[in-house]
Amino acid sequence: MLRLTLIGLLLTLSMCSVRAEDPSPPYRIAVVNVVKVLEQAPQAAAEGKRLEALFATREAALAQEQLELQRAREALQATSEALPEAERIQRERELRTLERDYSRKQEDLREEIRFAKDAALEKVQEQVEQAVEAVRAEGQIDIVFRESNYIVASARVNLTDKVLAYLQQQFNNQTNPPAESINPKSVEPASGE
Repeated sequence: MLRLTLIGLLLTLSMCSVRAEDPSPPYRIAVVNVVKVLEQAPQAAAEGKRLEALFATREAALAQEQLELQRAREALQATSEALPEAERIQRERELRTLERDYSRKQEDLREEIRFAKDAALEKVQEQVEQAVEAVRAEGQIDIVFRESNYIVASARVNLTDKVLAYLQQQFNNQTNPPAESINPKSVEPASGE
């Protein structure tokens, strides 16, 4: 029993001496909930509004075209019994052609929207990564983990709110550039004064 106590004491002392010899400070670790940042970043909201505005007219035109197709379909159904066979077949063909064109336009628009959303998401992700790096460097943090790489973290090491604040500041600086101060002495009078 005495032997085990002595061995434990020696191990403890050796651990303490190793720590005393290591002059490097402890590592600084932090975590960021990137999903939350991407959802709440003002840049993401601005990109979403920009995309909505970009595609709103085409979406409205497609919605109008869909209504016109519905009316044409209903009109054909209402008059199909009174029409001669050849004319009914011709109108059905025309309607199917219009429906195919509409489907193609709708699919093209969906694809363009998907590509635009992917590009916007990539742009926002790059901004978030730059913000995380800036906050990490400012706080002299060695390692930053994402939400998927940890289970629980204290508020002390969670950088999510700091990153969101940094992104908000960057967004405000982009949308409202600081007014340049004008020194009245540096302004030259216009010619003729």
